[in-house]
Amino acid sequence: MSDPRQIIRVRAAERGLSLSALSIMAGRNAAYMQQFMERGSPRKLPEDERRLIAIALDVDETLLGARMPWRPVDGATSFG
Repeated sequence: MSDPRQIIRVRAAERGLSLSALSIMAGRNAAYMQQFMERGSPRKLPEDERRLIAIALDVDETLLGARMPWRPVDGATSFG
């Protein structure tokens, strides 16, 4: 399951959360998640809303469309 909308739909149902409740948890109006799910607007969840929804659904944020952070190949963490 790699579609963020499907993950939201399944996890929200499992947790007994409505789309309007998720919208409010994300600090948006009650119709926000319904518009995202049904109309595709916005195309992708903005970072702040995505993080809050991931927390509410108890899922890794990357499942909702966050990209993996860039890391150096050798694992270096300091300069010089």
